[in-house]
Amino acid sequence: MPKALSKYIEINPKILGGTPVIAGTRIPIERVFNLVRQGYTTKTLRQEYPHLEPKIIQYLIAYLMEAGLDAFEKNQKTQASPR
Repeated sequence: MPKALSKYIEINPKILGGTPVIAGTRIPIERVFNLVRQGYTTKTLRQEYPHLEPKIIQYLIAYLMEAGLDAFEKNQKTQASPR
């Protein structure tokens, strides 16, 4: 995951059982990805989540559409694994 994006994604076992979420929220990254796949744009996501900064939404959309959710989930599992 790009370093610029990692500050916007939080993984905490106490928040939704460790599901990756937008930092400071309980909005799962998977939800954002699915909404974008359904045709949501930055504008419609902003209407859905008016408390989020547009920059965060844009970073998430760009990364998830480039990498795909499967790559994102695989990356998170790799980072979470003990070495």
